[in-house]
Amino acid sequence: MTMHPNAFAGMLAYGMTDMLMSAGRAVTEARQARIQDAWATALASARGDAHQMSQIAVAAIDRVGELEEEVARLRRALRQRSDALKSVAR
Repeated sequence: MTMHPNAFAGMLAYGMTDMLMSAGRAVTEARQARIQDAWATALASARGDAHQMSQIAVAAIDRVGELEEEVARLRRALRQRSDALKSVAR
């Protein structure tokens, strides 16, 4: 039984896309695990030292601020992209 070339190309593209998305998820999960391990290690090493704990808290608050800025930047980019797509669709 032969397969139509377009059907084969579609299956190949689907398989490659699925593989790339799976690899992306694996990289993201590994990065998140490293970040969590780093914070856990810092907190464990600071146990019993109020000054070091306060420095870690300040670093965590700074990181949250950085992430909030990144989220705002991504939302602006998404809004601009959506506006551009709407203008093209008109």
